[in-house]
Amino acid sequence: MVSIRKTSVDGGGGQLQVLFRISWFVLIGITGCALLYLQHQFGAELGLKTPTHQRGPIGDGSGDNDAPLAQAYWKKSELLRTERAALQKAKVAVGLASAPTSTPPASISTKQGTDDVEASKVPPAATNDSNEAAGTTSSNVEGTYFGPRRTVGSKDATVMAMASGYGLSVYKNYVGSLRKSGFEGHIILGVSAPLDKEVEQYFAEQKVTPKILQFVNCTFEPLVRSSNKPGEDNSHEKEQNTCAHPYSDIKLRWSRFPLLRDFLKACEECTGPVLISDARDVFFQRDPFGVGAPEVTGLQVFEEHHTQTTAHWLVREVVRDCKGMDFGKPPLESTMLCSGTTIGTRDAMLQYLSTMYEEMQAWTKDKKCCCNKMNGDDQSIHNFLFYTGKLPFAKAIPNRMGIINTAGVQGSFAIESHSENWVKEGLTRPESMGKSYQGAKSHRWIGKEFDLTDSSGFFTDHNGERSRVVHQYDRFGIPMRDYLTKNKGPLYDHLDG
Repeated sequence: MVSIRKTSVDGGGGQLQVLFRISWFVLIGITGCALLYLQHQFGAELGLKTPTHQRGPIGDGSGDNDAPLAQAYWKKSELLRTERAALQKAKVAVGLASAPTSTPPASISTKQGTDDVEASKVPPAATNDSNEAAGTTSSNVEGTYFGPRRTVGSKDATVMAMASGYGLSVYKNYVGSLRKSGFEGHIILGVSAPLDKEVEQYFAEQKVTPKILQFVNCTFEPLVRSSNKPGEDNSHEKEQNTCAHPYSDIKLRWSRFPLLRDFLKACEECTGPVLISDARDVFFQRDPFGVGAPEVTGLQVFEEHHTQTTAHWLVREVVRDCKGMDFGKPPLESTMLCSGTTIGTRDAMLQYLSTMYEEMQAWTKDKKCCCNKMNGDDQSIHNFLFYTGKLPFAKAIPNRMGIINTAGVQGSFAIESHSENWVKEGLTRPESMGKSYQGAKSHRWIGKEFDLTDSSGFFTDHNGERSRVVHQYDRFGIPMRDYLTKNKGPLYDHLDG
């Protein structure tokens, strides 16, 4: 009995030792996994950096041997991926929450290759409500690719811009890409005289109607008083105190609104939809008003990237000083609208341009509003009018869901992360601009992980179609320009109008 008990006790002790050892190994394994997880998730904050010898080799931007992505890129790429979350949010707002991602009819599909679908398989990051506006202000699907599409061409349509003082290359990008897109309508440009012979000839070939601007002294108190010493550049001061005839009562950059209204009124044949836009940083990939384009009713104003809100100083500070309203926090904070591109029917556009002019006259007479030295405060007025209900005939179109793709914010994300990455590898910022974007390869000037272009380098909307109009593409800077120049390809040829 004693022997049996002893054996029993000894056997139990052995089992406890085995259990103890197993538990010890499990604990070590769990601890190791936890440390690896913390390093992956919070390495930058905890200082757990990857040893230099374990990093990938630095490449030349060809896509085969690129430098590792900077931590900053991963943070900002999450913002890029939340585009899909914004898309879902917009679908909820327009009553299409249960609808699948739109697949265009085969007759108008412009997807390029299966590799462009791969990025869409990446699950969206969780949205950050602090970085988003309250949602799209679109009341229905009109103006987006979810809604009705045009069944007639663009012969009755009009595209207008103020394009004074540019060289032939800018006009080729703007006008040339527009005509190559298949646009058959009217092109009206405000320009300054004298026109270079080559520009004049080009306009004639492309059937552009130039409107010669006349510059006069302003009739209101100068916004900028001279502080320049002899020999110093005073071009900005001169512009601030120069006006355009017959609108000497508002500053030059504002005068494009009543001038474009007058140009449109004078064009009796311009009976269809109208686009007014900037010229220098806009190009066209598809006919903005061709068959299959979103139908135009009323006025369409266009949202920027959903992370860009009216809390930006361009709107918040200006409107607060002028109107005492804070567009930088709820309930007024909303997605930024870009005044550089607006679309509407003829009647809606005339009404919008007149409303902008009337508001600008009122601002000029008010010392709290008139005297901003900045450029671009027409966007302040544009947002103020829409979000205070003074443009009841207008609807806001989410970015990359309608005729316009405003790419500037994403361009800033891309180029800043690109530069930061190479600076960490020892280059200066100017040197980093000589490197191609991560993943650039063949005709694609930026990697598909950015979810911005198709395999031929053309900008795309959320549904994979090529964007019709691209605004602020220049924000992608030298890496985009140099890659296209060096490697040529379809987009380069399209822009070389």
